[in-house]
This record gives sequence, C-alpha cells and structure tokens, in this order.
Amino acid sequence: MSMLLSRKNSRGTKVTHKMQKLANSSLFVVGLIVMFTGSLWAVDLYLDVSKGKYRKIVIAIPDFEGHAVSGAEAAKIITDDLKFSGYFKTIDNPLFLKEAASGGEGNFGEWMNLGAELLVRGNITVGDEIILKCRLYDVKRGRQVLGKVYKGEEKWLRKMVHRFSDEVVHRVTGEAGISQTKIAFVSNSSGHKEICVMDYDGHNPVRETCDRSLATIPSWLPDGKRIAYTTYREKNPDLYIKNIESGEVTKLCTFQGLNYGAAWSPCGRWLALTLTKDGNAEIYLFKSNGKGETRLTHHPRIDCSPSWSPDGRYIVFTSGRARGPHIYMMDARGKVLKRLTNAGYNDSPDWSPKGDRVVFSSQRGGRFDIWIMNTDGSEKRRLTRNGGDNENPSFSPDGRHIVFSSTRDGNKNIYVMDVDGSRQRRLTFIKGGNEYPCWSPR
Repeated sequence: MSMLLSRKNSRGTKVTHKMQKLANSSLFVVGLIVMFTGSLWAVDLYLDVSKGKYRKIVIAIPDFEGHAVSGAEAAKIITDDLKFSGYFKTIDNPLFLKEAASGGEGNFGEWMNLGAELLVRGNITVGDEIILKCRLYDVKRGRQVLGKVYKGEEKWLRKMVHRFSDEVVHRVTGEAGISQTKIAFVSNSSGHKEICVMDYDGHNPVRETCDRSLATIPSWLPDGKRIAYTTYREKNPDLYIKNIESGEVTKLCTFQGLNYGAAWSPCGRWLALTLTKDGNAEIYLFKSNGKGETRLTHHPRIDCSPSWSPDGRYIVFTSGRARGPHIYMMDARGKVLKRLTNAGYNDSPDWSPKGDRVVFSSQRGGRFDIWIMNTDGSEKRRLTRNGGDNENPSFSPDGRHIVFSSTRDGNKNIYVMDVDGSRQRRLTFIKGGNEYPCWSPR
C-alpha cells in the first residue's frame, strides 16, 4: 500500500576489452554442444500457449552426472523452474528416474515407458571452475533438440541452471522464460528498512542499500539493471537509482517533500512519479533523466501509485478523489478516462505486461486482499482470502505470476502465486518484515 494511503505507517577507468568483461561476469555460455540439422529446426513448437489453454508437457529430469551433490542440485533447480513455469509436468519418482537414467543416453524406450515426452540430461565437472553441460531430448523422436555448455565459478551454478531452464521454456513454447529474473523488495532484517534483491524463486537475497534510515518502494528501470527507490538517507524522502551490477548510486529527484512511487514507461523514455512539492500528492511526468517536469493530475485529494500500460499510452493510478481511494485510468497526457473500482479501499495497481489486466490490493471486510480485473474495470476477481493482509502486487514479466506481500504467517513476507490465484507460496525466510516486492523485467 502506498506510503500516503497506509493505515498507520508510511513504503574512473573504463574497462573496454571484451575478454575482461567476460572475466568479470564470472559466467558465460561456452557454446552449443551439438550442431542442429535443418529438419530439427523445422519441428513445431511443442506447446502453443498463445490461446491460453494447453496440455502440460511431461518431462523427465534425472540427476546430472559427474558430481553427485551438484548434479542432484542442478536437477532439482531445473525441476523447480519448469514446474513453476506452468508449462511442464515433471516425473518426480527418484527411483524410476535413477533406473531409467542407468540405461544410458540413448535408452529412450525406458523414458517412454515412464510417460516422458521430453528428457533433460546433464553433466557437471567441478574443479577450479565448474563446467555444466545440458541437453534436451525429444523422447518420441529419439533426438537431441537443444544443447548448451556453461562455464564459470561454482557459486554461479544456480544462475547457469536458470539460464538453461529459460532455454528449455523458449524451445518448447517460443516464449521467453523468467528463471533469470529478480525480485526487489524492502526488508528490515538489518534493523532498518533497506532495499534487497533476490532470485525469482526467493534464493540468494542480497541487501542493495545500507542507508540506515528508511529506503522503500523499489521499482525497476526497463533495462533490468537499475532500481529506483525512495530513501530518507538525507532526511528528505528523495528518489535514488542504484545500478545493481556496478553498484553506482545516483540521485534523481530531490524535490522538497515526498518523491516516491517511480514508474518508468516501457520504452524507458518517461518517468511517472508522485511528488508533494506543491502541497498535495500529485503525479508528475518527467523525462527518464528527471528533467522536463509536467504535472499530470490536478485534484485536492491524493493521487499516487502510477503504473504504465505495456504500450505506454495509459497509466493506472490510485486516487482519493471519490472519498475512499480507488483505481483510475488516465492517458499519458493526464486526461482521466475512467474510474475502475467502486468498492473497498483500493491501492497499488500494476498493469499486466500482456496488457489485458490490472492487479491491485483492496480492503474489504477489514482485510487487504489481492484482486484482479480487466483494464476496463470489468470481471473483478479476488485472488487471496483468509490469510492476513495481502498487498503490493507485482506481475512477473510474462504476466503469468504475481508476487505480493502478506502477513498470513505473522510478519510481512513475500509470496508468489499464479495469475489465477493458485499455487501460493512463500519466498522470503529472512528475519524481520519483508514487503513492497517488485518483479524485474527480463
């Protein structure tokens, strides 16, 4: 929930040589381990997901060979990634997987007997660095359809495996995977509210700020490398940007009063931001560098929490102009077109990357829950229920999942669910409260 609308509380030398860049990255793809024939490229996608309804593909993923511990871990990561995608049904019987795998690479009959349509096999070599070889097979045709080799430090195993998981999703569906995406959030585990970033599945949480004051409401820039956030590090709630790869931190907007709720247009040229510099919370439009200020809203009640449509033509936002806060839509020039909600206390809208729906939090009957609706306000549906307060939803970049904060287990923590409300599970297990999640672009 937005800071203003909360019930009790406020959210040198350049290295240009290409080989140096590769070395600094600690992880890169070595190359294909097979050459594909023309006939294989002609194979249709296994799943046409464009129509929304499809049958899940059965896939087998035995432990990788070469290193027992890392091999088992790699298989589990891919299994979890592909399950999460929603496109696959995995064979989860370890004994059957082990017995079938013992038959060797070309033993496709055993895999067919298990019902597998696709098969992932791999090998891990651990030394001064780790070498990960991954292969995807079409079991029915008895052919390899994808192969990659990754090389880097052992600590990057998860990153390597996530990358291959995304390759599998793309090969099977034609859609880009999300296993390499990140989630930014606010955590007070250090004793202060700071910005943290974790993998999409909750692993590897890293604190990105150390302001020792209040850093809140993170949002990703379209490049997926930088995060904007509001911080009180210099007493005024200013808008900063941090590059999570280089560590560089810069000020962007430091108007007197609140500078918060930053939302970049999909093309990256424009920034919508809530300011109180004129005495009331209003939404302003800036160029991406923080220049060229244009006020979009003009109302004595609070206007905040902007979120752009994927085509950059419209913005949904929260406004108190109809007594309680509601979700509205305006065009990018500030012309209010429609009120989208008509009941409850509504806030934190987020426009789906697919452009078809808006997710938001709504308090009805004393609790906040996550709701979803069409972009014209029709077909509203509640996604969470009977589990504390559920707030601050954010879509995954493929529009198939939603991350949000919830108090269902006592403290605030980050949870994720499918876009229909199914498969809800907790992502954060670090101490303290965790809130304001924001899913990165791809």
